Amino acid sequence: MSTRRYGDDEVREILSLATTGATSDRSLPAETGGLTLDELRHIAQDAGIDPARVADAAASLDARGKPAPVRRLLGLPAALSRVVDLPRAPTNREWEQLISEFRTTFGAQGLATSSGGLREWSHGNLHISVEPTEHGEQLRLSTNSEARALNGMALATGAMSLLMTAAVAVAGKPEKALAVLTILGGIALAGFAANLLRLPRWARERERQMEAIAQHAVKLLASP
Repeated sequence: MSTRRYGDDEVREILSLATTGATSDRSLPAETGGLTLDELRHIAQDAGIDPARVADAAASLDARGKPAPVRRLLGLPAALSRVVDLPRAPTNREWEQLISEFRTTFGAQGLATSSGGLREWSHGNLHISVEPTEHGEQLRLSTNSEARALNGMALATGAMSLLMTAAVAVAGKPEKALAVLTILGGIALAGFAANLLRLPRWARERERQMEAIAQHAVKLLASP
């Protein structure tokens, strides 16, 4: 397995975690091209930072997992996912403990299933699984919002408002045409506005929850 290299942003975050926010970027080259943990320890030691704290900070960063690029719809976040490498596969009891954490975090009973080496918990569009990989085990978290359905309804309502407005106007009733456009057009705009207000907040909350679950799973399975 190739040695983990931390990108520039990750390096700065690790140093920030290791120094409780008092990072000194003077010890870090402008473009590192990625650093291994050993290289980062040496840089931290030269800057007067305890290498052990750097190792702990790197472990904390790794425990969050790797979020995939956010899938967007009309510029708004619509789907999120995150993958984190696990120290080992959970025992049956540990899997039950993780399910309890999922239920508490998301406030839902959900459905737990197992098939061979794959374990999954799901609730609606939310899916969490522990799955085998070439090098061990990984935790995968993914979720979709209701953005596509709501935008589809808004687009359909908007198109209907234009068609009905045109039909009523052709019939020689401009006042009714304006009323139809106002009512149905308002419903369509309300759908788009709901997504505009809801989705950024939804994405931030789901990212926070996924990060917390990933860290909890890694900590739980870190012991032999």
